[in-house]
Amino acid sequence: MKVKIFSFSADLLCEYDRLKTGCSEIDKILRGGFRNNILNELVGTAGSGKTQICLYLSLMVQLPKQFGGLNKAAVYICTEDVFPIKRLYQMSSYFEQKFGIENSLDNVFISHIADSRLKKVLCFDIKHLGRFKSIGLIVIDSIGGLFRNHSSGMRYDHRSKDLAKIAEELRKLSSRFKCIILCCNQMTDNIKTGCSEPCLGLSWSNLVNSRFRITRTTSSWRTFEIIFSPDLPPAHCNFSIANTGIK
Repeated sequence: MKVKIFSFSADLLCEYDRLKTGCSEIDKILRGGFRNNILNELVGTAGSGKTQICLYLSLMVQLPKQFGGLNKAAVYICTEDVFPIKRLYQMSSYFEQKFGIENSLDNVFISHIADSRLKKVLCFDIKHLGRFKSIGLIVIDSIGGLFRNHSSGMRYDHRSKDLAKIAEELRKLSSRFKCIILCCNQMTDNIKTGCSEPCLGLSWSNLVNSRFRITRTTSSWRTFEIIFSPDLPPAHCNFSIANTGIK
């Protein structure tokens, strides 16, 4: 029996784009920032700082690559509360002064979805936008809130199929536009174990490639933690949230 050995040169390996967060400690353990071509999830309790990071990333993605961005636009899909436009405007004011850019809000495309229209937005609306704008970041804030709001009478097998379809479309978008995918998720208490865990259970967890958790330790400080990732070891660091963004 002959065994065929396949070989290839290292220059054929895919190089992933990475988007810096603007916080040196987080970027250090992420080895340069959030990467594309995978499904990233950011979990944490309400008020931990998930939205703050996502808002700042929607500005960071507009920077040239030499400054940690991708020189592209951001799509921000909000599924729960009213989009925090005042907070984004506050961040953008400091951001534009720091990096000397103008009209950063023009490159953040916001959509508020409170029902099952998410699949339509992913399958059609974002692809249509991609014909006119170079998309570097897609945020869903949050994936857990979208399904939690319609959990009454929902069959779990149907929910699992919907989640799988959403994950599939997100990966297609990441591959098509070479953009970063970041889904926020809430925490819920498990009655059996008595521990807090991300919403949507194993049906969603098995679809996620990288999971990061934010924990609020004090009124000023948060902990950013890598739970699992295909190319990153478990690690954690501390950061704080200021009027200018995260640091």
